[in-house]
Amino acid sequence: MVDSRQSQKNYQVKGLMGPVTIQIDCWGVPHIEAQNIADAFFGQGYAAALMRLWQLDLNHRRQVGKLAEVFGAAFVPFDHVARLLMFRGPIESEWAKLDSKVEGIASAFVAGINARIDQIQADPALLPPEFVALKMTPDRWIKDDLLRCRVSASPNIQGEIRRVMLAQRNALALDTLAHPLEPEWPLTVPAGLDVFKISSDDLKLLNYRVAPLPFDKIVQVAGADQATVAELFQPDIDSRNGSNAWVIGPKHTHTGRAILANDPHLPYSVPSPRMVCHLKAPGLNLIGAGPVWRPGVQFGHNEYIAFGRTDFQIDQEDLYVLEVNAAGTQYQGFKATESIARISEEILVRGQLPVKVDLAFTPLGPIIAEDRQVGRAVVLRAAWLEPGAATNLEYVPKVFATNWDEFRAAIRHAVWGTNYMFADTHGNIGWQSAGRVPVRPNHDGLMPVPAAGDYPWSGILPIESMPGEFNPPRGWIASANQMPFPADWPVAERRISFEWTANDRHRRLVSIFSDMKPNHSITDSWCVQQDIYSGRAKVLVDLLRQTQGGDTTARALLERWEHDIAADSPAAGLYEYWWAYLQREVRSLVVPAHINDLITLVHPHVALAALTNPDSRFGAQPEIKRNALLVLCLDRAYAHLKTLAQTLGTQSDQVIPNWGRLHEMHLKHPLKSKLPGALAELADVKGRGSSGDGSTVYARWWPGIDHHTVTGGSSFRAVIDVGNWWVSMASMGPGQAGSPGDQHYSDLYQPWMDNVPVPLAFHQEQVNELTRSVINLAASSD
Repeated sequence: MVDSRQSQKNYQVKGLMGPVTIQIDCWGVPHIEAQNIADAFFGQGYAAALMRLWQLDLNHRRQVGKLAEVFGAAFVPFDHVARLLMFRGPIESEWAKLDSKVEGIASAFVAGINARIDQIQADPALLPPEFVALKMTPDRWIKDDLLRCRVSASPNIQGEIRRVMLAQRNALALDTLAHPLEPEWPLTVPAGLDVFKISSDDLKLLNYRVAPLPFDKIVQVAGADQATVAELFQPDIDSRNGSNAWVIGPKHTHTGRAILANDPHLPYSVPSPRMVCHLKAPGLNLIGAGPVWRPGVQFGHNEYIAFGRTDFQIDQEDLYVLEVNAAGTQYQGFKATESIARISEEILVRGQLPVKVDLAFTPLGPIIAEDRQVGRAVVLRAAWLEPGAATNLEYVPKVFATNWDEFRAAIRHAVWGTNYMFADTHGNIGWQSAGRVPVRPNHDGLMPVPAAGDYPWSGILPIESMPGEFNPPRGWIASANQMPFPADWPVAERRISFEWTANDRHRRLVSIFSDMKPNHSITDSWCVQQDIYSGRAKVLVDLLRQTQGGDTTARALLERWEHDIAADSPAAGLYEYWWAYLQREVRSLVVPAHINDLITLVHPHVALAALTNPDSRFGAQPEIKRNALLVLCLDRAYAHLKTLAQTLGTQSDQVIPNWGRLHEMHLKHPLKSKLPGALAELADVKGRGSSGDGSTVYARWWPGIDHHTVTGGSSFRAVIDVGNWWVSMASMGPGQAGSPGDQHYSDLYQPWMDNVPVPLAFHQEQVNELTRSVINLAASSD
């Protein structure tokens, strides 16, 4: 029962079948209880709009292509690409392909969002401050948009273009410098492809699907100042979106129950990329976190199972080069000509007349670039644009699973590549990779192909042909976006992907869990998530011990160090700058000048291998030159840090700054300058230095020596005691709410930074104890 002393509000809203109670706890987590499942998801949509309406609306407008109507002409390309990548097939048949529950849940979720928007329209005082500052209102949602909008972001296409441009310069074999293929695979130009008919220019429009929004170019609004764009960085290869997740079986735990841990990584933002919520109705009791604009949760648990995920980096996209006829109506397919459908749409633009954009579609996919004068076009073929690929709704089916078989059935039709981690109350643990993998019988997907060639997709790889484990003898499973195939994997028959995140985090997890004692606790897993040991640092420092000369103070600092990337460590800061300088120098040695613009980053493992086993690229005496380079870069890094110390400061007994002073957690609100004074002061979440880097288990991305701000990592993490749910631990920063000035906007920042867990309240007694406010929703009689 809810305490009568708690703050309570009562509303009548359209779209409900029965009453819904939303208890918001002291951490800002909404606990939603309804009398039926649809109403519970109505409550989730309502709570999302209540707490994160600006974030919700911004993402919605980006997906449906309606940014320019509120922000102005600079946003037209973002709307253009969103319209181009929208699913254009029959919607009713798409709903029929999904689990029977999903359409009703989607309808209820959208109705909940719109119910809150209706309240705001009736009382504009409820508008979040960003809307007020920009003199705009939120856009109403349409259920079918959850199926039409499918924009996904895979780095594979960028790799295809890099390789074709390397082939133009007779340097295709050097692509391994940027990203070694895993498993090993011969890289060849597809038969029939003219590599000079495609280039990076063909991605100009497509790149807007993931480009940062230009908030500095918002059309001027009377009575408001121009916004300043949040500072953006070029990430290094370690900041490719990744995550850590593991499950530990009962034989290793002190309770005899399974443990599931998950810390997903994304670029940091304010508000954070995910929100925690709890849904309860007959047949459903679910808590977890996920994107605010999707029903269900990505990570969490119900009463029977816990689940987590990391990215399983499937190659889901291909580029096809088309030969188009003079009329622009057909192109040459493998055995026959194929039709091109063309339409025009108007994009509303704030402050000016609408802009017309031309969209073209083929049976392969949308045309992303075209030169009508020479009869050439480029098409994007994507698994997530195929019929049945409901990316916005794929989290829903699994939340109802009660065992391994039901869980695997629920993820069978997943779209986005995912390593799904599983544990249940019976002590079972499992991992199943899932997602749409195109079957390419005649090519490997690593380079563009000519549409006139024999390069079909012949289906989707079934889940039974994808890697996974259930109750392995070792008693634990860990995933950190590494290449997961065993040595005997049939690569030629199952070409899932060849590009994976560098496996440093996974190697560290394997070393930890391989030596695990039989009394592992959730506190132990919580500490593993904070592990900051750097295997790369150890390799480099061991190499340094083989050299002589250089600054003796700098050498001593590193040689006494234990390779932990700690915020309070000057040695960690010195290592990071040393490694940055070494990467630059290694790149200058191994990347020929004529492809310098194509390989802007050398893969970290390639750089380490070059330093560990120097060859003729270092000159006539490679080891001597390597040793000289190690010392030279260390001296440069140390001198650089001594100069920085004059402006950044140091601890009293130090000559150079701690790593945390060079690696600070400042979260910037992109519209800070448009908010009124008091809220503007609260908009940015100003923090302090952080441990970790992009290669440690405790992942905190760093853009390099020219910037001192952490750009990404884990904003939500959890460790779940499977079955004893009430002791589970979580962290979510900086807060649950999205509006500056809200009590839950940044109240979780300090616990998040201090690695202090908060509970994922699941049992009703626990929820009631932590509740601070209650919203009662009742069905409107209208």
